[in-house]
Amino acid sequence: RWDASRPELVAALAHTLASTSVPAPRQPSDPGVQLTERELQVLRGMSQGKSNGQIGRELYLSEDTVKTHARRLFRKLGVRDRAQAVAHGFRRGLVS
Repeated sequence: RWDASRPELVAALAHTLASTSVPAPRQPSDPGVQLTERELQVLRGMSQGKSNGQIGRELYLSEDTVKTHARRLFRKLGVRDRAQAVAHGFRRGLVS
């Protein structure tokens, strides 16, 4: 059993990933890549440790739509998963 909440664990993981060396993404991320407002909202929800369902309820989207936005932002950022996306978001100043 963990003493920290899920959002605390996600934030700690993102902070750790942002401050340590991580393997290169599948494709180099282009600093000029622009995320849509929805993709940014999904990324911010991820950075707060929210599930796809929670993000969807807050944004009035289905869970499948949240997953679609997540896949698109992963591809744009050149990352494989939520942890890499959040770490990348912290490094680029997209989330705080």
